[in-house]
Amino acid sequence: AHEIKNPLTPIQLCAERMRRQFSTAPAPARALVDECTATIVGEVESLKALVDEFAQFARMPAPRAVPADLNAALAETLALYTGLFRKIQLERRFAAELPPVRVDLEQMRRVVINLVDNAVEALGGSAAGTRPTGEPPAILVETRHDPGNGVVRILVSDNGPGISAADRDKLFMPYYSTKRRGSGLGLAIVRRIIAEHGGSIEVADKVPTGTVFTIELPT
Repeated sequence: AHEIKNPLTPIQLCAERMRRQFSTAPAPARALVDECTATIVGEVESLKALVDEFAQFARMPAPRAVPADLNAALAETLALYTGLFRKIQLERRFAAELPPVRVDLEQMRRVVINLVDNAVEALGGSAAGTRPTGEPPAILVETRHDPGNGVVRILVSDNGPGISAADRDKLFMPYYSTKRRGSGLGLAIVRRIIAEHGGSIEVADKVPTGTVFTIELPT
């Protein structure tokens, strides 16, 4: 990862230098240079992010678990999405009197952001439209307490098009992705974080349409 990342910064700097050099060029040449350098800079940023993700997956630290109010942690994380996607409803349904759960708050925040981001993309992001059922596009984040099994559950569901059975079986495999772009590490990292917390994560169809991810964490 380090050896791949080293040449990326000079490439980006050269592209930005070219853009400045041609800032006074005739309009057609300036437009072409601006378009090409913007592509170079954007793709370099994507490569840097990709390399960082590979490196982070390889050296992911053990969780620093502390007793935490999971409802409060989820509410704080979901607040990051306020106003970002006006067409998508982001709903919360938190269990009352949820017991404290030992988690690494930063890692758990990453888990929730990954799952919510995936749901947003499945719904179409800023271009999300009314679902075939007539419902508005929606994401629901729930918490549940199952004292009989000694677990707390986090459910992240959407009413998008769902995931095929073939893809569902491979979702948590490293480097597998249903997206046109991406490392395919997002859900692999999610599963690894949950496993290192002594928990589990599963994915299933949501009725009538959509997907639901269910996380179980020991109390």
